[in-house]
Amino acid sequence: MLQAQSLILSASKSEQKTNFNHRSHMAIKKLTRANTLATCVALLCAQSSISVLAQEPVPDFEKLGTIKLEEMIVTSQKRQESLQDVPLSVSVIDGTKLNEAGIENLEDLSMYVPNIHFTETGISTQVRVRGIGTDNSQGFEQSVGTYVDDVYYSRAQLFRAPMFDLERVEILRGPQSILFGKNSVAGALNLTTAKPTDVFEGYFSLSHEFEHEQDEFNGVLSGPLSENFRARLAVRYYEEDGYTKNTFSNEDEPSTEEETIRLTLDWTPLEDLSFLLKFEQSEFNTKGRAFEITHDEPQEGRTTNFARTLTSLSQPALDSELNFERQADYPEFSNNNLSNITLTTKYDFNDYTLTLVTASVAFDYIDQCDCDFTASEVVHLELEEDYEQFSQEIRLISPSDNTFEWIAGVYYQDYEQEFDDRLNILGSNLLPSLAQVNPALASFVLLADTSLDRDFEQSSDTWAAFAKATWHVNDKFDVSLGGRFTREKKSASKVIDLFTPGTDEVINDPLLGFVYLSAFRAENEQATVSFFPGTVGQPILNGGYNVSGNRSESSFDPQLILEYHLNDETMLYGSYTTGFKAGGFDPRSNKVGAFASGTAPVNQVDEKEAFEFEDESSTAIEIGLKTSLADGRGEINIALYNMELDDIQISQFDGGVGFNVGNAKETRVSGAELDGRWLLSESVIANFSASWLDFEYEDFKNGNCYVGQVPNGVDTTGDGNLDTCDYTGKRGVYTPEFTLNLSLSYETNVYGDVDFFGFIDVQHVDGHNVHVNLDPLGEIDAYTMLNARASLEINNFSISLLGKNLLDEKIISYSANAPLSDSIFGTNTFYSLIRRPRTIALETKYVF
Repeated sequence: MLQAQSLILSASKSEQKTNFNHRSHMAIKKLTRANTLATCVALLCAQSSISVLAQEPVPDFEKLGTIKLEEMIVTSQKRQESLQDVPLSVSVIDGTKLNEAGIENLEDLSMYVPNIHFTETGISTQVRVRGIGTDNSQGFEQSVGTYVDDVYYSRAQLFRAPMFDLERVEILRGPQSILFGKNSVAGALNLTTAKPTDVFEGYFSLSHEFEHEQDEFNGVLSGPLSENFRARLAVRYYEEDGYTKNTFSNEDEPSTEEETIRLTLDWTPLEDLSFLLKFEQSEFNTKGRAFEITHDEPQEGRTTNFARTLTSLSQPALDSELNFERQADYPEFSNNNLSNITLTTKYDFNDYTLTLVTASVAFDYIDQCDCDFTASEVVHLELEEDYEQFSQEIRLISPSDNTFEWIAGVYYQDYEQEFDDRLNILGSNLLPSLAQVNPALASFVLLADTSLDRDFEQSSDTWAAFAKATWHVNDKFDVSLGGRFTREKKSASKVIDLFTPGTDEVINDPLLGFVYLSAFRAENEQATVSFFPGTVGQPILNGGYNVSGNRSESSFDPQLILEYHLNDETMLYGSYTTGFKAGGFDPRSNKVGAFASGTAPVNQVDEKEAFEFEDESSTAIEIGLKTSLADGRGEINIALYNMELDDIQISQFDGGVGFNVGNAKETRVSGAELDGRWLLSESVIANFSASWLDFEYEDFKNGNCYVGQVPNGVDTTGDGNLDTCDYTGKRGVYTPEFTLNLSLSYETNVYGDVDFFGFIDVQHVDGHNVHVNLDPLGEIDAYTMLNARASLEINNFSISLLGKNLLDEKIISYSANAPLSDSIFGTNTFYSLIRRPRTIALETKYVF
């Protein structure tokens, strides 16, 4: 309810234009640059409100007669609304800020949005909002739903797609089950790509980073092809040498090459009818990885760590210092392809809007990993995945500005998935040679020239119906009520077999099967002979691994929102929302009963039940305040929230070569957030935010134990011994208590047609645990990130210097135990992903 002009970020075609003519472009920048980013300085009330990191325009001071913030219009509720009027916790970053801050992927966003975390792991990209997210598993959908042009991206692999030529990114916190729906238990990311324009325009940009030889090219052409037909072509190419040195191969890693092309066609055959068709194809490939060994010590009662053990076996030296150096002997790569075809049809009639979104999304990748993270031949993995998804959404929106407003729709989605990973042990592998130095491992000689293969297939069908209505009781009080019914069916199968490397020839050798069971904790089809009769206390060692299952589940999720406007500048709101994410099947566990919580012997565990994990759900209560201060020069938003989550889906490393999936029974997350922006002068604007997060597992007794931890959870094998660990009362991974952000931007005319623009962005993050099994040694210290940019703009040309992580912080973003370091070598050894060190890039850009 600010009394100011409106900047429409997503509205009619005329409002979607971005005029790249020099003088119009400079005018837009003067309106846009003033709000560079959010993030602040005070701890209090953190996590929910609306952090506008989008560069928000500074108004025409001569017309207004005073300095005021420009009103922001967003579409996070599928309607055009002032950001200050949205009774949700939303952060927005517009396309200008994305470009100027060099935000190239989802991980870069965490620098600018409070209480959100992104990190790449060995096999996925994880996204968390308010501490809630999804772990490593190709069987998981995401607890934080990601939507690109209203199309749901269900798989973590899709998060690795490059981000470019975007109109904006909206981050919604808390369950978004009504309008976004599919699996948005913790929040949603809503990405909107730039659309074709009514006038011919475009730009070309080229940047070079000096330390790691990063080169990036972006090009855009947009404009009309006829009176009612427009097109936009966007291309991106990126390459870099890598920021970690592999001292074994003397190569910088990971070397990266990314290519993306997007063609968007906009046809308006009638004034009230439009078709928007988007084709997108991406290839993003890497060689090597950024993982290194960062911790290496012997287990209690032993004297030799992993490095000394390898040296004693005449293996290459292992470096466990945090120094951006690693060792790997096996050629590593990741080759990824992504395609997206989306057709959006809109028809306006009698002030109603009917929208149909039809989409086909597919990806495939091949990964080869030296997953022992040493220069010795121990664990070499090959991973392949193919995924195809089709979705259709139909929604109808009522006219705005009536006493009653509503939106209703239906949604359908299906997908097919194939995932296969294979552990290859060639004749030169270290494991068979261990038989010569350790009589207890004599059977390892059988491992030479064999492979362990996990073959997983899954399919799913989902449909949903949703509606939301708002009653404007009077000019101060609004009531919104919504609901979504979802029905989902899944079927999956999985088999673990032994093969001859490089072939499809199955090795039917029960003894070899039991060697794999002993060495890798991997049940398999070949190990089907019992060493015991199966009586209580003497469970069958293994019954093979060939399982399949079907699931069918449904959920109804309601939402209630109350809004009260104290005056034109201040709004209070409260909301009650639930969220739901369906259960599924575990593709990477090597043990049929890995997460069985009963006391039955393994041979009595229902294989299909153990193969599955259950649905997760959330219930959130949030209250907030949004207000404008100092005659429109400032805004402050406060939000408090509490979330209760049941059966969070958890994936934890088993110490061998597998990940076990199950559910944490009860979890509580609460917190607060303060954020805002302030126009300090005609040339300077500040954005700030602070978040506080309290996270606790209230009932989670079947967690994987970290190395050296004494089991105190449950007995999953029926042998009378506890073999899991109780995580009840602990904080989860990636849950810093406090996060503070501050951004200052400055713009001025230097002389004539020469303008200067600069910003400084600072983020401080509290210490938190980054180890997948919550090993206390995985706790990292608090850190501070500093980014900055300085630009000179002359007519249609600009040159900029951009620095990231200018304090050169060494930040571990992910840690886990090196495979087999615990089970075979008797050590507690971490491999970790280190975030990129300081980078300084020079960018040139030409706009027309």
